[in-house]
Amino acid sequence: MKRLVLTTIAGLLAAVTLFAAGCSDVQTDANVGSTPTTGVTETAVPIATNEPTPVPTEAPTLVPTEAPTPMPKVDPNPDLPYYLYVEKGSFTLTIYGKDENFEYTVVVAQYRIGHGGNKTPAGIFELTSTRHRWHTFPKGGSVQYATAYYGNLYVHSPLYGSENPWHMWPKYYNGEYGIGTDHTGGCLRMVTEAAKFIYENCPVGTRLEIVNGSPRGTTSPDVPPMINYGYDPTDYEANGGN
Repeated sequence: MKRLVLTTIAGLLAAVTLFAAGCSDVQTDANVGSTPTTGVTETAVPIATNEPTPVPTEAPTLVPTEAPTPMPKVDPNPDLPYYLYVEKGSFTLTIYGKDENFEYTVVVAQYRIGHGGNKTPAGIFELTSTRHRWHTFPKGGSVQYATAYYGNLYVHSPLYGSENPWHMWPKYYNGEYGIGTDHTGGCLRMVTEAAKFIYENCPVGTRLEIVNGSPRGTTSPDVPPMINYGYDPTDYEANGGN
């Protein structure tokens, strides 16, 4: 019995040995011609692709913005070229013209005037359409280039004995009741040259401002001396333009 068991065990060991040898041969045959494994993982090489050439973007052309054309200034009173300003304190008439902004700032001329003191009202007036080449007052005396500014009050020349430029009364020119005094009946008396300028160049609606005192400090020269008795030396027309 013991021998039988040993024989059986020996046979089993022989069978196991043969089986192990056969497995070894199969493994060897399977590896024939194979590439030995190195153990290093191969990284795939990227294939270069042709990227599109970038097209440069053109900068936008800047169109210059035109500055707005300034609106031309418009004269609000194109028919009124002058403004008249009288200071009773200095017996001065200033004639103003317009500057580039159409404001009355340009001094055109200044004349000595006579007025009536309290009989000459202060205020802002407008010249009227009542105008006379010669005007005779009810109480006597005539004047040239009379332009009404308030009721029966006028801007006018010196006083004459008749409607004759050679009949001027000297006392109403540069005498005791003359230009530069406050002895009128309320009118504004001035040399003929000044009265004529207003009569011909200052249309209806021209502003006349009369103030008490002399707030602007305006001044004016004395009237020219008389060359011939009874004649206003500024009355160039009466003197044949001389």
